[in-house]
Amino acid sequence: MKRLLSIGLLCSMVIYACTNTEAPEPAKPLTACDSADIRAARIYEIISTSCVNRSCHPGGGTPARADFSSLQKLENYITANPSFFATRVTSATADMPQIMGYQPLSAAVKDSIACWISKGMPH
Repeated sequence: MKRLLSIGLLCSMVIYACTNTEAPEPAKPLTACDSADIRAARIYEIISTSCVNRSCHPGGGTPARADFSSLQKLENYITANPSFFATRVTSATADMPQIMGYQPLSAAVKDSIACWISKGMPH
């Protein structure tokens, strides 16, 4: 009887210990994007230099129907084509710009654009 009572008490303690306090959620590590203050004007400056001014996406029947001739058109394009834009512009394997003799965007620039998009494209 004592043994049965001891086992019952031990089981009760284990159950109570497991349900009484739960482990807190692990803290999400901060990233550079979390603290970055990236604004639309800076991103559009990069896009203008790399995509619009090189006559790739200036509007008016441009390649791939991507018209980046204004910030609003850039934002509309990203909103309508988020996966395609990420694949071609901000992913590790992105290949834009594709003009012969120009280097693709640097990893830091891609990260900045991706961060800006992930934050809702703040102005």
